[in-house]
Order: sequence, then C-alpha cells, then structure tokens
Amino acid sequence: MSMEIGASKAKSDINITPLIDVLLVLLIIFMVITPILQKGFDTQVPQKAQSQSNPPSNVIVLQIDANGGLSINKKSVTFNDLGDELNAIYSTRPDKVLFVDGDDNVRYEDVIKAVDIAKSQGKVETIGFVLN
Repeated sequence: MSMEIGASKAKSDINITPLIDVLLVLLIIFMVITPILQKGFDTQVPQKAQSQSNPPSNVIVLQIDANGGLSINKKSVTFNDLGDELNAIYSTRPDKVLFVDGDDNVRYEDVIKAVDIAKSQGKVETIGFVLN
C-alpha cells in the first residue's frame, strides 16, 4: 500500500524491525528458561544381589509370577483380595513398607495394577522393588 503526497513519494509500510527485536528477545528468554524448567526424579538403580538370602520375618514381600499370580510372603492371593489382605496386614503396623518381587517375564501391566492396589487408600506408603 503506498500513498502519494504532493511531490514526495512517501510510503506507509509496516516497519518490521521492532517486531524482529521483540521476537529475538522472546527467543532468548525461552532459551534461558527452558533448562531451568526441566524436572525429573533422581533414582538409584541397585545392582543384582550375588547371593539369594531370605528376607527378615517382619518384611512384607509381594511376589508376582510370570502368569500374573500374586502371593504375599508365599501365601497365594488374587487381585480382588489383594487390597483386603494388605489392609489386614498393615492395619497394625506403624511402618507401611512393601517390597515387590516380580518374575523376569511378568507383564508390566500386572506389576502396575498390584502397585496401584497397594498404594490406594493409604495401605502402603513406601514400595521397594526386589531385583533377582
């Protein structure tokens, strides 16, 4: 769009230089802030145990076999009864720690389902995983 005023030919175009300046400032701000916003969890993965030892008697271990079968300290239990069993066990305990021992070929879905049941309604506060 151009206009003619008198003898001089003045153009009324948009000056994009300030827009580019603002864009570059925003780009620099986002480049500086992005590394600060990254969040994650610090984890330590334990090494596999060299010798197989029996856990102490006061430790609760939830075993999950390759077919999705559950047992609490070698006592067989189903997914439907898992919540009730854990409530009975942890109702008298001050420490609500559960160890999950999954078979190497267990489905991830079965482990997550068992952990969800254990964590629901405050049955278990801390969950550890046993590596064999």
